[in-house]
Amino acid sequence: MEKNETQATLKRTLKTNDLIIYGLVFMIPLAPAAMYGIFLEPSGGMVALCYLIGMIAMFFTGMSYKIMSQKYPMAGSVYVYVQKGVTPSLGFLTGWSILLDYLLLPATVVIIGSSFANALIPSIPTWAWGILFIAFSTFINVVGVDLMSKCSWILFALQMLVILIFVICTIRLWINGTVNFNAISFYNPGHFEMSGILQATGVVILSYLGFDAISTLAEETINPEKAVGKAIIASILIIGAIFIVITFFAGLAYPNYQDLDVDTAFIQIVQYVGGTWFTVLTTITLVLSFGIATCQASQAAVARVFFAMGRDGVLPKQLGYISKKYQTPVVAIVFVGLVITPLAIFSSLEIISTLVSFGALVGFILLNIAVIWKFFIKDKDAKRTDVKFILKYLAYPLIGLLVTLWIFTNLGINAHVVGTIWLVVGFLYLLGVTKFFSKPVPQLDIE
Repeated sequence: MEKNETQATLKRTLKTNDLIIYGLVFMIPLAPAAMYGIFLEPSGGMVALCYLIGMIAMFFTGMSYKIMSQKYPMAGSVYVYVQKGVTPSLGFLTGWSILLDYLLLPATVVIIGSSFANALIPSIPTWAWGILFIAFSTFINVVGVDLMSKCSWILFALQMLVILIFVICTIRLWINGTVNFNAISFYNPGHFEMSGILQATGVVILSYLGFDAISTLAEETINPEKAVGKAIIASILIIGAIFIVITFFAGLAYPNYQDLDVDTAFIQIVQYVGGTWFTVLTTITLVLSFGIATCQASQAAVARVFFAMGRDGVLPKQLGYISKKYQTPVVAIVFVGLVITPLAIFSSLEIISTLVSFGALVGFILLNIAVIWKFFIKDKDAKRTDVKFILKYLAYPLIGLLVTLWIFTNLGINAHVVGTIWLVVGFLYLLGVTKFFSKPVPQLDIE
C-alpha cells in the first residue's frame, strides 16, 4: 500500500446528471416493492400519502443541503455542514448520528437483495448472496466512482422499465374493468390515523436518504458548488414522484391490502397485474437494484463520511487514506465492507428497518438549525428584511426542521432507544478524543 500523502485528492469525474442518477439509484426507484407490506398496516393502506409527506419534508431539508453544499463543497455531508455552521463538537455528533443509518442501510439493502436472490435460486443460501454482493460492491468502489456511475445508469434504466410495465399493466386492468378506480393510497377514511401514518413515514424516510449521499461525493464532482445542490433538489422531486406513482397504482390494483402478506405484498400485486413472467423480471430487477446498485451507492456514501472524519483526525487517520492508483478512499471502503458483512448476515430486516431513520433525522434536524444559525442569526450582514433572504435562510429550513421533528417524534421506541445509546457512545468517544474538551475537536481548516 502506498504511503499516504496529504496532497492526495479524490478524482473529480462526476457531473450533475451522474449525481442525480447516483442519488436515484441510492434511493431505489423500486424501493416500495420491497417495503410495501411493512408500510400498509400502520398507514392504513395510505402508502402514497406517506411518500408525499416524506418528499415535502425532504424538499425543504434539501434546500438547506443546497445552501451548505455551495458554501462547503466537501465530502462529509452533514458532518462538515454542522461542524462549520455551528460548532465542531455538534458537527462530530451529527456525523456520528448519520453513520448509524449509513452503516445500517447497506446491511438493509443486502438483506433485501439476498432474500430475493435466494427466492430465485434457493440452492444458494442468503448469507452467501450477502457476502457476494458486499465483495462485489467493495471491488467496484475501490476501482472508482466513475465505474460505479456507469453501473448506476444501467440499473436505473432497468428499474424504470419495470415501473413502466407495472403502470401499463395496472391501467390495462382498470380499462377492462378488472379493477375499479380508487384513491385509497392517499386517503382511506375508515383507517385514517395520523400517528400510524407518521410512524410509516419515519421508515419511508429511509427511501429518501440518497439525496444526502449525493453530498458525500462533492470532492469527486466537477463544479460541486453548483452541481451538488441541483442534483439534490432534482433527485428528491424525481424519486418522490416515482414513489408516489408506484404506490398509487399498487393501491389502485389491490385496494384490499389486508389480504396481502407483509413480506411479499408488492410481489403478489405484480403477479396479479402482470403474471409470472413479470414477477420473475421484477424479482431479478430487485436483486440487482438492492444487492448491487444500492449496495454500491450506500457503501460509497458511508465510506466518504468515514474518510472525511478520518482526514480530520476525529476518527483514526487511516480512514482518510486515498489510493494513488484509484484516487478513492480505499481504507474507508474496505472497513465499511467488513463492518456491514456481519450486520447483513445476522440482522433481521424487521428490526433493522425500524432503526435506520433515526440518525438521518437527527442529522437533518441539526442541519436545518445550522442554516438558520449561521446565515440568519449569526451573520452580521444578514438582510433580515429581504423577502427572498427570509425564505431561503429562515422559512425553508424552519419548515424542514418542523416537519422532520414531527416525523422524528413518531419513530418507534426501539429506534429512539438504540439511537440514543449510539449518540451517548459517540459523546463519550468525543470526550476521550478532546480529553473532556480540554483540546479542540480535530477538523480540517477550509475557511
